[in-house]
Amino acid sequence: MPDADVARIAYVRPMLIAIGAGIGLGIVASIAAAIASPREAGRTDERDRQIHRLGEYVGFYVMSITAIVPLALAMAEAAHFWIANALYLAFVLAALASSIAKIVLYRRGF
Repeated sequence: MPDADVARIAYVRPMLIAIGAGIGLGIVASIAAAIASPREAGRTDERDRQIHRLGEYVGFYVMSITAIVPLALAMAEAAHFWIANALYLAFVLAALASSIAKIVLYRRGF
């Protein structure tokens, strides 16, 4: 489909389903983790809070940088399809970077 008209691609419903599924899977994973080790559920210490904060900082910076792409696409008056998908990709990359940073910090420490 190299010559496909992106304005005719129905992307809204699949994107909303992907966002909803991601949120739902995150909730289910949190519940499953709490069930798997009920004694550890909800317990945090200073190290946990620092790791969470640093991971969120990493996600914020990744989101801040990658949000430039959809902004540039909007300024270039690109099709909504490309703007929406670039913004969705920015959110996914930010969440992924945040999670990876937290895992690395837990495994290797500060």
